[in-house]
Amino acid sequence: MEHRLSPRYDHKKLEHPTLLDMIDVFEDSWMGFVFSPAEKLLSHPDGDVAAMTLLTSYFEAIWIYLTGEDSDGKSKEFFANGFCRIFNADLPGTDIAAKAIYKHIRCGLAHTGMLTHRVNFSREGSKAFFLTYPKNPDGSVNMSAPVVSIIVNPKRMYDGISQHFRAYVAALRSGERDDLTIPFQSAVTKLWGIGKGDNIIGMTEAEFRGRA
Repeated sequence: MEHRLSPRYDHKKLEHPTLLDMIDVFEDSWMGFVFSPAEKLLSHPDGDVAAMTLLTSYFEAIWIYLTGEDSDGKSKEFFANGFCRIFNADLPGTDIAAKAIYKHIRCGLAHTGMLTHRVNFSREGSKAFFLTYPKNPDGSVNMSAPVVSIIVNPKRMYDGISQHFRAYVAALRSGERDDLTIPFQSAVTKLWGIGKGDNIIGMTEAEFRGRA
């Protein structure tokens, strides 16, 4: 039975993969299974929340590929680091905002299928995310307090993430960035079980198809 790794590649692509084979599968998987469906959802009048459900997976995932490390038990940390890499990491408080977005958007969507009550979304915002916090008595923003509200522009979120993805893939393909290619190869080798043999399915194809 054929095992599709991505829309364009089957399991043979990773039997004895080169770096370019790995990049091909990586790019095709994310483009075919995440970005293309997200783009279609964003064209639907009620597709924004579903699109965000797909897109929020990118932040944690990209930090795995950038470091070559496992995120088990470190999901919030990896999400925040990935978010800061994509959206204005040099701005003060971005890491705090990232953790609020993890809690109210990523976890809301992953655990309940819904954004939490603090989150709204609108295509009108000039940025992907706006966060508001309570003020201290002197009028300064108290970012140590829980976030009051988050407004997401799903289209700008998509644009920022997809732009980062394209630049990352281009840098991998250049072959000039060992700091990117070495952790990438480590990550995909572990995630895809490269070199560990085929998956064993304990039934015949006829049994699987209900024709036995």
